[in-house]
This record gives sequence, structure tokens and C-alpha cells, in this order.
Amino acid sequence: MMPTMLMNAQMHQRPRREAPRGLLSRLAGNRLVRNNAIFFGGSVAAGALGYVFHFAIGRLLGPAPYSIVASAVAAVYLLTLPSLIVQLIAARFTSVAAARGEAGSLIPLLRLLTGTSVALGVVVALAFWVGGSRVAGFLQLSDRRVVAVLALSTLLGMLVATNRGLLQGLRRFGTLSLNLVIDGFTKVVVAVTLVLAGLGPLGAVVGILAGPVVAYLQALAVVGRLSAGPGKRVLFGEVARYAAPAAAAVIGVTYLFNIDVVLARHFLPATQAGIYAAGSVLGRAVYFLGLTVAAVMFPEVASRHARDQAHFHVVDLSLAFLAAVGAVLIVVYAVLPGLVLLPYGNQFTPVRPFLARFAAALTLLALSNLLVNYFLSVNSKRFIPPLLAAGVVETVLMALFHRDLGQLLGMLLLTTTLLTLSLSGLYLLDRFGAQVGAGAAPDGTPFAESSPV
Repeated sequence: MMPTMLMNAQMHQRPRREAPRGLLSRLAGNRLVRNNAIFFGGSVAAGALGYVFHFAIGRLLGPAPYSIVASAVAAVYLLTLPSLIVQLIAARFTSVAAARGEAGSLIPLLRLLTGTSVALGVVVALAFWVGGSRVAGFLQLSDRRVVAVLALSTLLGMLVATNRGLLQGLRRFGTLSLNLVIDGFTKVVVAVTLVLAGLGPLGAVVGILAGPVVAYLQALAVVGRLSAGPGKRVLFGEVARYAAPAAAAVIGVTYLFNIDVVLARHFLPATQAGIYAAGSVLGRAVYFLGLTVAAVMFPEVASRHARDQAHFHVVDLSLAFLAAVGAVLIVVYAVLPGLVLLPYGNQFTPVRPFLARFAAALTLLALSNLLVNYFLSVNSKRFIPPLLAAGVVETVLMALFHRDLGQLLGMLLLTTTLLTLSLSGLYLLDRFGAQVGAGAAPDGTPFAESSPV
């Protein structure tokens, strides 16, 4: 009797002990989770290097000179808008080609986008250089060499973006992660070395330029080994039609992500602008983590949509994960502001009361960006009106209300809240409208929402 009872008890206990192993095994076998883990780890490492760059340069230069570097970084993001458009185009066309087994389309696509990137990069760089005096005046830059370096960064950003888009579309997230880490590491080493050599803000900005140079060479070595196969040639007209919504997405999100720092530099005294830039940099942790989630979600949804398979559950999981990460960071920034601010040093102490609000505003922007990526992955343009309207609203509000750091931050938080609510409403219309519409996807193609990841 006793052995039988003991055997029964062991049989009941074994599943409980094995349940965690089974759950971990299922998660490890889930492509979405696995790719998120790989790219999340790589992006955390690259993001950490980005923070090392800002912390090191902030400590070496102090608030006022650091504000020059921070505004230059923001300007780089704005200048490389075309490169982000190219990366989105490369990622989507690569995802669709891979989903349909058309590997032969990839090499022609790479050549087409590389040629387009060089042409656009040269035009943007020349335009920026011609208007360099006005740019220097707006950002209160006394050294025009900073403007020259920023102009060159445009061309390099275009080239590296094409290769990164192909890697993303092929779901080569390990290689893509390494590319980002190489970029960040090179930037830190070059910038710190040149600042210590006495070049000041100009040396830091040169570091921003050096990272993409090395990253491009590494990505080129990988992408150059693509094998040919069956597939149709991608026409320029197809790329151009998709470029319009991609451009709206990149311009809208990047503008919202950077314009507040640029306007803070314009409207606030130099020291306050540096303090605002530090708060923005710290709050961007959740945004950069959100970029990894969106980057993994994009090719997964695009591929499933191309094969008429279920994809809403992928978006739901991505939104839930990003919201949870954002909530944790907001709490940490609210409870431990001194620890969060420690790398910047005592000079930036005035930003402590605002850290949680910076984290909240950037969490909302990260969620908005993820929703924009969803719409792009299914080739929908619904996101364009609310996104572009948010850019106008934020600019007008900050131009009218810029008494101090807190007021500018309040305008940022209000804008990102309205944008997130608007895009969430549009996504819910797609999400539940498709179910009501007998399994039709947003563009009318059928799918089965019960298929596995």
C-alpha cells in the first residue's frame, strides 16, 4: 500500500517539476521569442555603449559643451531619415521575398537600394553643407566643422542602412546585433580619444561618424555572401510606392524622437538645455529597447501577412512585452533617480525630479513606433494622419510653452499620449474588425488567426 501511494505521489509531483522545463523549452523553440532574446541582448549591449558615449562625453565636457554634442546627435537622427526609410524598404521586400521563396530577388534588391542610397545621400549631404551657416546659427554652433561632419554622416548612414535592412528581413538578428555593437564600440573609442586629445565637441561628433564606417564594412562582408536563387526582379516602381508610407513613418517618428532636444537647445539657456538632453537620453532607454521589439516583429508580421497567415497575436505579444518593460523602467526612475543619474555626475542633479516623466513619455513613443511598424508591415497607410499631426502639435506647443524644462517636458508627454491613443484605436479597428470580417486582414486578404508562431 505504501509503495503504491508513494508512486502516485511521485507521479503527481513530476509534472510540476518538469513544467518549468517544458515552458522554457517551448519558449526557446518559439522563433519570435528566440529572435527577440537575441536582438534584445545585442541591442542592450549596443544601447549600453550609446549610454557610455553620452556619460563619458558629458563628464569630460560638462553641461554647456555637452549640449552641442547632444544636439548634434539629434541632428544626425534627423539627417539620416532617408537611411531609415531605406532600411524599412529593404526589410519588408526581403521578408516578403524570403516568405515566397524568391531568394534570387535579394541581390538585385541590394544593388537597387545601394545605388539609390548613394544618390540620396550625396544630395542630402550637399544640401546640408550649403545651408551649413543657417544650421550652425540655429544650433548656436561656433565651429562649422561640426556641420561638415554631420553632412558626411548622412551618406554613410544611407549605405549601412541597406545592409541592415536585408539582415533584418532575413531574420539574421545575431549578425545584425553584432553590427550594432561594432558601431557603438567604435563611436565610443574614437569620440573619447579625440576629446581627450583636446578636440572638444568636434572630436565627439567625429566619433559619431566613425561608427557607421566600420559597421558598413562588417555588414558588407556578410551581405556579399548572399547566394542567388529563383525569384523575380524588384522594380523601382514597387519600391517607390512603398517608400511613401515608409517615409511618412520614419520622418514622423524620428522627428518626434529628436525635435524636443533641438528645441530645448534653441529655447532654453545652454545649461538647462544640457540638463534636458541628459533627461531625454536617460528616458530613451525604453525607446531603444522598443526598437528591438519592433525590429523583430516587423519581418515576422510581414512574412505571415505575405503568406496569408495569422499575425495579430505577434503584435499583441510585442505590445504587451514593451508595455511591461516601460512600466518597470518608469518605476525604477521614480524610485531610484539618484542611481539612474549616477553616471552623469552631480552636474546633472536638477533633472532628477523629471526622470520618471521622461521615461513615461518615451515609453508612449516606443509603443506608438511599434504600432507604426505594424501598419507598415501589412502595407497599411492608416497611421499617417495621426503621426504627422503629432509632429505639428508638439512643435507648436513647444514653441508656445517653453518657460522652463518642466514645461517643455509636459508638452512632450501630452503629445505622445495623444499619439498612442490614436494609433491604438486604429489598431483595435484592424484587430477586431478583421475578426468580424470573417478572417480578413486589413488589406482584405484572408488569414487564420489560430495558426501557431
